[in-house]
Amino acid sequence: TGSLVSSLYHLKDVNNSDGGFFVFPDLSVRMEGRYRLKFTLFEIVGMEVFFCRSICSDVFTVYSAKRFPGMEESTFLSRSFADQGLKIRIRKEVRIR
Repeated sequence: TGSLVSSLYHLKDVNNSDGGFFVFPDLSVRMEGRYRLKFTLFEIVGMEVFFCRSICSDVFTVYSAKRFPGMEESTFLSRSFADQGLKIRIRKEVRIR
């Protein structure tokens, strides 16, 4: 669930280099299991849409509420994006269950 599309955000990465990032801060998966996400980039020119490229994420695990190990601290990249004004939730410390 969550937003399945993202606009390009012009932000600086962890090395302070300019970059273009597609951010999905509210994605979630409801069913326990192991998953990959497929990201597809399209270019819109006038009234036409052109396929550019697709890539798949690494495998990630979704836990049931009973087995969930807790939240990890937000990454340095996430904190950097938030510092630049991107509206994303930041966790300052680990929460173990």
